[in-house]
Amino acid sequence: MKRTGIILLLVVLAMTGMAIGQEYWEYPATISSSGSGTAGAEPDVASVVFGVNITRSDPGEAVNDAAQMVEAAMAAARAEGVAGADMQTTSYSLWVQEVWDDYDYEYTGEMEYVVNHYVKADIRDISSVGDVLAAVVYAGANSINGISFYVEDTASLFQEARSRASEHAREKAEQLADNFGVTLGEITSISEWTNYYPASGMAYDNYGGGLGYYAESPPVTPGAYSITVEVSVTYEIIQ
Repeated sequence: MKRTGIILLLVVLAMTGMAIGQEYWEYPATISSSGSGTAGAEPDVASVVFGVNITRSDPGEAVNDAAQMVEAAMAAARAEGVAGADMQTTSYSLWVQEVWDDYDYEYTGEMEYVVNHYVKADIRDISSVGDVLAAVVYAGANSINGISFYVEDTASLFQEARSRASEHAREKAEQLADNFGVTLGEITSISEWTNYYPASGMAYDNYGGGLGYYAESPPVTPGAYSITVEVSVTYEIIQ
């Protein structure tokens, strides 16, 4: 028992010595600020989603008719200058539903088949967007979900927005330091995040279109495309 007590006493003394000699890190006083910067440009690409939505009493007829209408619409888009590589299927669905009688307000017991087939096309000649829309509707598409506009190469926009955000954050930090009568020291941290504000899409639906229906080119306005970068920076405070 006496030997055990001596060992415990030595352990306690050793731990006390370690605590006395330990150095604690003191965190410096800091100032943090954030800034935002936005850069914009005129869009150079339009993304259009078009397709068909049809209902038939026979599933084979529904599938075949939808395929023919979509193929004709894609051919019309190519004729207006849209590259085949810039078109891709975005959704395809087939389902069965019971026929509803609007006159008797009841289901008839008969079944019908619905096919939705949509394709996204990137149009690189903005001036031809209206002509492409008219062409695909005339050729067979009876639904256009919308249009979005964007800039394909955004590297320079990011650089410009980032520079503006950094300058904004620096100016705010300097103003804070001046207001509180302190001096900014070394930067201890920098972070960045990005928000996108693309131009609003435009919907152009023509459910009477397709299969030879005449459609005029609708007016299309690209608007503006912009990118916003947020920057946060933390400075040490020199007292």
